[in-house]
Amino acid sequence: MPSEETPSFNLWYEPWITLEDAQGHSQRCGIEQTLLQAHRYTTITELSPLVIVGIRRLLTAILQAIFQPRRMRDLRDLLQQAAFPREPILQFGKRYAARFDLFSPDLPFLQSADLPLQPRKGDRRKTVAYLAPEIPAGSEVVHFRHGSDAAYVLCPICVAGCLCALPAFATTGGQSFRPSINGVPPIYVLPEGQNLFESCVYSLLLPDYQPRTRSQTQDLAWWERQPPIIIGRDQEVLEVGYLHSLTFPARRVRLHPERMGDGTRCSRCGNAATWGVRTMIFEMGECRPKDAPIWLDPFAAYLIPTGTRRNAQPRPLRPRPNHALWREYASLFLAHSQSSHQSGAAEQSCRPRVLDQLAELTEQSDDAGPLYTFRCVGLRTDMKAKIFEWVEAGFEVPLTLLGDPSGGDLVSAAVRFAEQCAKIILDGFDRFMRGNASRRNRNASLRAGMEERFWTALATPFRQLVLRLADAAQRREAQAQWAERCVLEAAEAFRFAAASIGDDAAALQKCVEGEVYVTRRLNNLRKEQMPDE
Repeated sequence: MPSEETPSFNLWYEPWITLEDAQGHSQRCGIEQTLLQAHRYTTITELSPLVIVGIRRLLTAILQAIFQPRRMRDLRDLLQQAAFPREPILQFGKRYAARFDLFSPDLPFLQSADLPLQPRKGDRRKTVAYLAPEIPAGSEVVHFRHGSDAAYVLCPICVAGCLCALPAFATTGGQSFRPSINGVPPIYVLPEGQNLFESCVYSLLLPDYQPRTRSQTQDLAWWERQPPIIIGRDQEVLEVGYLHSLTFPARRVRLHPERMGDGTRCSRCGNAATWGVRTMIFEMGECRPKDAPIWLDPFAAYLIPTGTRRNAQPRPLRPRPNHALWREYASLFLAHSQSSHQSGAAEQSCRPRVLDQLAELTEQSDDAGPLYTFRCVGLRTDMKAKIFEWVEAGFEVPLTLLGDPSGGDLVSAAVRFAEQCAKIILDGFDRFMRGNASRRNRNASLRAGMEERFWTALATPFRQLVLRLADAAQRREAQAQWAERCVLEAAEAFRFAAASIGDDAAALQKCVEGEVYVTRRLNNLRKEQMPDE
């Protein structure tokens, strides 16, 4: 047992995961109680959605190891129990709980045990701020927080969450750091059930839906490593199992705990704690060979090259600047018909494999009306070392669309129509309101604002469109109303931008000419889309 002067924070037992129930009440639990009480809570809450993804992937790995579902019947039987059985979870804890102590001298959670618990002379220590992308550290981009990174101290709860997020979100960092197993982080899609228990069961993957490139001979989940040591820079792993991928140690880390003085609070959450972390060893950890086939994470969507680019690597969907996530709805959630894949596009989308499994799991459901909810989380970077923002959004997917390829085609067509409308107003702006050199920068800001106004106005109508497309009887009318709404919002966005150009005679003439041009093209596009209307 740890003494008062021996740091210890065992994630299996200590309360560190914040759970929220249907009434909005919060409770912190350790991993064991989180799993045993998952049916009583709706979701995990945290300051950062990146940490939520990390915790969910850790819980998924643990449950995958405990229950090892092999057939669809295994998942259905588990769902019928409405709660995780106690004994398998308790047995896992008896065997592996020691591997979840943040500050263990010889078995530290997600850290390299060959590094000492306290810094040595000559160690290249880093501030703990490097664990949290939202905290500026070193030469990293400053977001909304300012201060000296050397002054930061994190409590064990925040440290644990940030460590969990590393396997999913460790990104490139200059010449020293290579990204984690998924490369530059993709958009992760997390199934959300009526409670945390259902969310976790929906995240369990049968062998047929796990990455095909996974190792069939070894799967080094973190708690199975003997000893738990990360060699470090240039340590390439040739074989990666599925559980290994969920807990992939992309960084070689060792936390340096110290007793927090009276009045010292965590720089991230503001709470007091007995022990905190200011410094750590933070180095390059494991990576896959550069020529290894891409790891297709079952919780990420990909664009698969076709035609002449067929030999190129698939690329995951990632957040893009000024690009709302709902515009990727069809790629993130829906299947597509074979004809749409043969339309001559350079790439075809492939939704996360977890959704393919969920579609099969629910295809025999007697209830044709439910909506499935998903949480999407991504980290926008410059594809290198700079981190700009995280993105998070929740979406509902009707069951009838989840397994209907024609629904994916319809949603894709709706987004393409909106994109055509956006191109028309942007072209109209460039033709008539670009302005001379002295006004070009100002007008460029108006142009960007016009486009943002258009896409923002369509966000709610799009969600309504998706719900109506789930009903075959409403599809034709829903498509017509969507086309009309896109045209109206595009014209309104253009008029709003044009009104800000100026009030001199020349500007007013350009505005009128531009509105006539844009209106004519939008109406023609709508007639092409709905020729019978």
